[in-house]
Amino acid sequence: MGRTTSKNSKQSGRPERSGAAKTKKPDTKSRELSAFLFLTVLLAPAVAVTLVGGYGFAIWMYQLIAGPPVAP
Repeated sequence: MGRTTSKNSKQSGRPERSGAAKTKKPDTKSRELSAFLFLTVLLAPAVAVTLVGGYGFAIWMYQLIAGPPVAP
């Protein structure tokens, strides 16, 4: 009685779906897939190599200044 419905929902007998429940457009899906592949194939390995290499370089530079580690 107090419920508002659109023209399409009156014809089908079902309530209209909200915008969040609608399916994604094919363009959006392909962009999401390409972004996922970019992150997993290129960016994540590059960040991991950079972090590990940077840590190794920092240790190397520290040992140049402080000397190699010695037994106690």
